[in-house]
Amino acid sequence: MPEILVGITLMLMITFPLLPALKASADKTVSYFDYMRAHVRTSRTKAILKSPVFYCGLGMPVSPSKYKRSFGSQKFDPFRWEGPIGVCKGPSGLDKSELRISYSRKGSTKAADAVESNLDEARFMLHKFPEPNELGESFSDNSPDIRNWVFFPSSVPPATPFCVTGLSGKEITVKNSMDASFSICRGDRVHHLRALRVYVLNDCLYTKDFRSPGDQPRVPGIMDIRFDVDVPKKTVAVYILARGDKLYDSPQEISGKEKWPEEYIGYWIERGSRYRLFASKTVWHLPNLKEYELLCE
Repeated sequence: MPEILVGITLMLMITFPLLPALKASADKTVSYFDYMRAHVRTSRTKAILKSPVFYCGLGMPVSPSKYKRSFGSQKFDPFRWEGPIGVCKGPSGLDKSELRISYSRKGSTKAADAVESNLDEARFMLHKFPEPNELGESFSDNSPDIRNWVFFPSSVPPATPFCVTGLSGKEITVKNSMDASFSICRGDRVHHLRALRVYVLNDCLYTKDFRSPGDQPRVPGIMDIRFDVDVPKKTVAVYILARGDKLYDSPQEISGKEKWPEEYIGYWIERGSRYRLFASKTVWHLPNLKEYELLCE
């Protein structure tokens, strides 16, 4: 028994001085895991945005008036947006917290022959039948179905969206809303219109893909997202605020807050959060956001 008491006493004498170091080590481990969780969430958000940003505006006009006219002056999103990219107040109620972006995605088919049309409409052959769901089930002039709008990067005039008005086997009929004659190079690949709304609500990143029903939750743990778009400079700045997993007893510091403009980060500094928050900023170039004078009347 005395030996046991001596052992316990010695163990306590050795352990007590180490407790602060052990606690500091545990805190650093928790902080590291918080950082890694936030980093993963930020990376997933960037991955969702990367392709739409790169292909934003490919095959479509930039100016609001031409953009709307090129899609038939329809009264539905995304055809009535103020151009291929824009920001607005999202469901969170915060300024510039929603991105609206129209972009092209490469399809599975190509023009089998060169196309020359003196009218705004032409019928020609594709090299293969389109993949399922690439185009809509029914066709009409000025279709409200986003799947029935396509682009050809080589088309002249450039930045001319085409509405698919018919498909029979591999034979496709397309028409533009600019009342313009046009040409398409042989072998030019069909690109399909895609559009997204991107925003944060209730600590989760959402997207609204206009080819799918409803709004889709994508990345939990994203507290806020803001966008600054500069169309003349062809850039978009994306500010992402991601959290860790540990809920603390008191409000935590925001790492990287100096990367955000005061008018964005000030809301979170004042509000505070018991999660550790990590702020990031990414600036992307918009290489396909081009205005062409050839499209002017």
